[in-house]
Amino acid sequence: VQQREEKQLEASIDALINRVAHLKNSLHSFIFKLENEYDRLTWPSVLDNFALLSGQLSTINKLMRNEKTPAFRNQVIIPLLLSPDRDEELAKLTEQRVPVFSHEIVPDHLRTKPDPEVEEQEKQLSAEAARIGPDVAQKQIQTLNKICSNLLEKLNNPREDREAESS
Repeated sequence: VQQREEKQLEASIDALINRVAHLKNSLHSFIFKLENEYDRLTWPSVLDNFALLSGQLSTINKLMRNEKTPAFRNQVIIPLLLSPDRDEELAKLTEQRVPVFSHEIVPDHLRTKPDPEVEEQEKQLSAEAARIGPDVAQKQIQTLNKICSNLLEKLNNPREDREAESS
């Protein structure tokens, strides 16, 4: 039973690595286009790229939710070797993003919760959101929508506004 679960875990990880590699390649390609071909890039092409990325993310989500995929959150990762020295193999595997695996960076890379500062900010935002009642929130939403609509109208009709201002 354990051997079968290990094979299933390994197959799931391989499938996930494969899908993430496809997503990464698509992201690299899209970023390259944005940086180097922005003058020839059309809006439909940008939308196609977003659709591709969205589809790939959706596929990864389906893979993660698949009943044959073991729950990765139940897997424990324990660093077996920590070293303050540069590890060329690790650097190569991570495309130079992680050159060392030391006591200093392990807590950040293997963190399962947000940073304490981020967690505190999230609590403050949640508390602030809870203090605002639904009626006040709805009024703020309506006011913001009205401001956005007016701004969009001005952006869409700049010539009319300039003529009205000049006269």
